[in-house]
Amino acid sequence: MASSRSWEAFPPTYCAREMKTLADWVLAGVSGSVVGPAGAGKSNLLGFACHRPEVLQTYLPSQACPAMLLCVDLNNLPSNDLATLYRVLLRAFYKARDRFDQAQGQLINDLYQSLRQWASQDPFLSQGALHEVLQECQTRDMRVVLVLDSFDRFCQTATPQMLNALRGLRDSFKDTLCYIVGTRQEVIYLFDPADLGEMCELLDTHVCWVGPLNEDDALYLVAKEMQAASIPPTETEAMHLISLTGGYPALLKAACHWWLDTSHKPPISAWRDALLAERSIHSRLREIWAGLSQEERGALFEVREWQSHSLAPAAAEARPVGEKSQEGDGVHVLDRLAAKGLCRRTDGGWSIFCDLFAAYVADAGGSGGKIWLDEETGEWHRGPTPLEDLTSLERTVLHFLVRHPRVRHAKTDLIINTWPEDLRRHGVTDESLYQVIRELRKKIEPDPGNPCYIVTWRGRPEGGYQFFPEGKPG
Repeated sequence: MASSRSWEAFPPTYCAREMKTLADWVLAGVSGSVVGPAGAGKSNLLGFACHRPEVLQTYLPSQACPAMLLCVDLNNLPSNDLATLYRVLLRAFYKARDRFDQAQGQLINDLYQSLRQWASQDPFLSQGALHEVLQECQTRDMRVVLVLDSFDRFCQTATPQMLNALRGLRDSFKDTLCYIVGTRQEVIYLFDPADLGEMCELLDTHVCWVGPLNEDDALYLVAKEMQAASIPPTETEAMHLISLTGGYPALLKAACHWWLDTSHKPPISAWRDALLAERSIHSRLREIWAGLSQEERGALFEVREWQSHSLAPAAAEARPVGEKSQEGDGVHVLDRLAAKGLCRRTDGGWSIFCDLFAAYVADAGGSGGKIWLDEETGEWHRGPTPLEDLTSLERTVLHFLVRHPRVRHAKTDLIINTWPEDLRRHGVTDESLYQVIRELRKKIEPDPGNPCYIVTWRGRPEGGYQFFPEGKPG
């Protein structure tokens, strides 16, 4: 994230589409997730929204209640307890106290300083101070948005009590408080709903994807990265770098550094191949790819095939690609990729957002796809590929998992719901279940040693398996 002194350098139109989305959330008083892999720019977006309140205000109607976006640093908490969490939340108010009116700012200062003097680990004291601040905001009809970047990292170590406290805080001040979190993946891939508790439903309803920049923002990024150049790139060169990288922040930065470090640059027509040979470029392409589900990877490979053969994507109507999602939202996988900025609809069909990523997709291959059942033939498929030689028991287990996706199934529950009754009478061991899962993985997983469809989870008193029909992103 940019330093606190550099936010003023960002143009007021920075990430206009995403800022409009965040403003809509603020206006409606809803929580949401800003999602994108490393290098997608989510931290810059969230920081810009917090540190440039006058810009956010331009996206809100004049009659809207005052809104305050506060950055909360949940990284490297000194301890994992409720008292620390409440103190860190209160510290976010303290750091922004100058943005409140004098009376509010003084209240925030007095409460925070008092907590520092008490140095107590009693969560009731810090919770009470935080409630007092929020009560004052509620009295003044203010809307407070706590912006929690790297929320996925925080949740890896947070206790259930801490997550429940965040939800409880919001429930106590529904008309005043909401959250915007930054994560590398959607909530459904990061946590089990049972672990995240009621916070899950707050954060998985509204999602804002970040990725490729628009042309103006990409040109700003190029100018910023090229400040050290004695002779900056020409407009043609800058636009070519943007075109090759699609304006994806991490890719564009790496391409700019290549341009700065290359004293004898090849002809502009050879830049694509030169960039593909760079480790930094390849690493960033791999990060984007790793963040995709198997279904999305398979669809992108089909798009790449259509592009390379100059054909309209007739296969987009095929069931594996166009099938409705398991949640029943009916979102076409290509529309989903378009929302992420990785795929674009064109007059001829669809195209991948930039040449560098298209080349990576071609090399990565099309082994992915969604696990689905052809109801007419009774045959199982992974993407367009039929799954052959499934035993009767394997089919039963797979059918149960498809009907109950992303749920953590305990081993005993799987056995009860899938094994024939006559076999259960004699007892079914964990080893018998493991053998079936192992054979299923051999037949459906691209890499059985690193499964993405049938994922093991470990818990008490027993663990089990979780199924992702679209193939869980890495």
